[in-house]
Amino acid sequence: VPTKWSIPAFAVAGGLYFSSVSAAFCASSLVVATNNPKFALVRSTQSLVPIGSMLEAEEENEGTASFEALGADYLSCSFHKMLAPFGTGLLVGREAVLEASAPFLYGGDMIAEGQVFADRVAYNMLPWKYAAGTPNIIATIVSSQALRLLLDLALSPRRPLYFGSPVPMQRSAVQMALGRVASWNRQLTAHALERLGAVPGITIYGPRDAAARASLVAFNVAGYDPRALAQALNEAGVEARAGCHCATLAHRALGIDASCRLSFYLYNTLAEVDHAVDAVDAIVRSARVARARSWAPAGPNKGSTPLPLQPAFSRSLP
Repeated sequence: VPTKWSIPAFAVAGGLYFSSVSAAFCASSLVVATNNPKFALVRSTQSLVPIGSMLEAEEENEGTASFEALGADYLSCSFHKMLAPFGTGLLVGREAVLEASAPFLYGGDMIAEGQVFADRVAYNMLPWKYAAGTPNIIATIVSSQALRLLLDLALSPRRPLYFGSPVPMQRSAVQMALGRVASWNRQLTAHALERLGAVPGITIYGPRDAAARASLVAFNVAGYDPRALAQALNEAGVEARAGCHCATLAHRALGIDASCRLSFYLYNTLAEVDHAVDAVDAIVRSARVARARSWAPAGPNKGSTPLPLQPAFSRSLP
């Protein structure tokens, strides 16, 4: 993967100081979609910071390496990327690190029974030490069922085995399911990259190898505001996102203030990818902008804001 689109381990090591407390990085980018070299990044931090590394997983469906093998001290991920509700996720930590760390939220079960005094307090044993207040019980239960549904959709959609049942989820089944999801996501992404590359004036961010990226494609089209383009796609029956995608600094590094993004998952088809790209192509080729704007994705955003695009593509998804 070109250094331009990834986080090389030597760059992380060079940016750390011996006074650093921890190093945090994401498994993949929400803009350029690069799957970062997780193992190399963790190794590069272990000898430089006392606590180590924190990995935020943005590619829950792209890899099945165990937490132990990865070597990070903490790992977090959000469940909504695995068919679960918003606002729910997990934080995994090494037991020794969790034991030595102080709680960051207070209340509820994180206090040991009867161990509150005027001058000191004792914390509860793990995992209750980090269970402050009332937990999001419903979302946690639904998230577990969402993971079971994901396994059924990937392994045996016509004969559900895990969803709504007490059947244990074996590691081998999870690995096989996520492997199938990742393989299908790569096919969708490769097809989207190939087709989007033919759209006039388009700039696609990230590596062109689908195996080196997550299943999303962020792009801009010269002369078009990405937000207006996303709105036109919405009117054409295609859901797209426009903005900084929670990655403002990445956009500034690219010399832009926003981008338009298409994302794909196991429930999408190649025909739906074609539909989305056909919509982008039709909008770009036939849209009429009332006032021209000197806006180019290769440089800083300068000029006036264009009026909304007029989409010529209006067929909705089946």
